[in-house]
Amino acid sequence: MNLLLEICLITFGLMASSSAFLPLKARKSIEELNDYYVSNKTKEKPELSDGRPLFWGRLEGFEKPEQKLLMTIILDAYDRILTRMENETEDSNVKQNLNNMKGYLSTLKLHYFSDKHNKLKIQASEVLALKETDPLVQKKALFELIKVYNEASRLGDSAQNHRSRRQAKGSKKHRSKS
Repeated sequence: MNLLLEICLITFGLMASSSAFLPLKARKSIEELNDYYVSNKTKEKPELSDGRPLFWGRLEGFEKPEQKLLMTIILDAYDRILTRMENETEDSNVKQNLNNMKGYLSTLKLHYFSDKHNKLKIQASEVLALKETDPLVQKKALFELIKVYNEASRLGDSAQNHRSRRQAKGSKKHRSKS
C-alpha cells in the first residue's frame, strides 16, 4: 500500500486496509502522488519506514475531545505540507492532485471538527509562543500565578472526581451482576 494513502487512512482513524470513508477520487489522487513522490525514489524507502511515523499513533492514550483537538492540528500540518509541495512542483497533474487532497482534508475538517478546536489551537499556539525571557511576560506570569494555580487545581480535581465516579459506577454494575 502506498505511503501517503496509508498515512491518510491512519489519520482519518481507519484501519490501513479500510477505505470506508475515503472517496474514490481521493484514493486515486493519493496513489498518483505516491507514484510521483515515493515509488520513483526507491533508495529513500528505508527512511519512510524508519519506525518513527509522522502522525500514526499520536492519538493513542487520549480521550475523544483531546483526539479531536490533536486531529485538527494534524490536518493543519497536512495542509501546510501539501501547500508546500504544491508550490514546489512544476507538474500540473501533481499540483492538481495536491490541491484535490487539500480540498478533501479541508472538507473533512469542516464537517467533523468544530471551530472550537481551531480556537483552542490558536490559544495554545499563543501560549507556546510566549517569550519566557521577556521581563513583562515574567511579571504578568507572576501576577496571574495564584489564579492560574487555583484553576489548574480545580480542573485537575474535577477530572479526578469524574474518573472516580466512572470507576464507582463500573464497580456498582459489576456488583449488581454478581
